[in-house]
Amino acid sequence: MARVTGRQALAAAGAGLVLALAAHHGQVPVAASGPGLSCQGLEALWTSAGGSSGTALVAAEIARTESGGRQYATDPDSNGTTDRGYWQINSVHGALSTYDPAGNARAAVQLSSDGADWSPWVTYQTGAYQGRC
Repeated sequence: MARVTGRQALAAAGAGLVLALAAHHGQVPVAASGPGLSCQGLEALWTSAGGSSGTALVAAEIARTESGGRQYATDPDSNGTTDRGYWQINSVHGALSTYDPAGNARAAVQLSSDGADWSPWVTYQTGAYQGRC
């Protein structure tokens, strides 16, 4: 079995981030370097923010697709708004659009009605999130 170096893993993760977000918004986001939070890390963040464990997997898949699991992922949209953080919360939501991990997760829990309504996320609408975790 071939071994993958840390540099190769980062390059692959970065490429996945660019492809996923470019497909989502048509732009390349500005994001912190590194592989980002794992699916398990995102699930834990979701539940610590009040999200139910039953919706944590889908929440993690959406965050991996939206931001590559990167806390500081930023996507300026063509309408002048900005998506921020793990769940790419749009700036139209005021203070809910934050890079703070707990705040971003709480915003996702609130805006998705604890995972009952993911319709605001294009990656959910298109199915691009499926299989990301």
